[in-house]
Amino acid sequence: MKHSALKTLALIAALCVAAPMLVSGADAPEGKRGAGKGAMGAKFDEALGKLNLTDEQKTKVEACKAKFRDYMQAHGEELKAAREETDPEKKRAAFKGVMEKMQEMRDGIRGVLTDDQKKKFDELLPARHGDGKGKGHGKAGGTQ
Repeated sequence: MKHSALKTLALIAALCVAAPMLVSGADAPEGKRGAGKGAMGAKFDEALGKLNLTDEQKTKVEACKAKFRDYMQAHGEELKAAREETDPEKKRAAFKGVMEKMQEMRDGIRGVLTDDQKKKFDELLPARHGDGKGKGHGKAGGTQ
């Protein structure tokens, strides 16, 4: 399905704001350092805090988050340039990897949760898709 230009721009704007906020202060792109985790990262951590994770789950969740942070750090300059791109198609293409890594992190976290924790996680942080609407979780077809 083809997205309207407005929806594409809204998605790109959301990614430009959200992606750096998921990175911890030390790993944040230039200009975001010292700002802590930002609203998105804090909301994410708050939701995880409400799940009563075991120590083993916490370790696995942190590994998923670290993998995403590593990706963001490795692609920082590329993403910085993409934020300044004026062509929506080029901008969307540049942020495709970020969207995939964000979904990979989310799927990885959901993979270590119990069914009850998954339900609560999904309520606290509904999955967002390119059309701007929460539609299921994980891969196409709803829940995993």
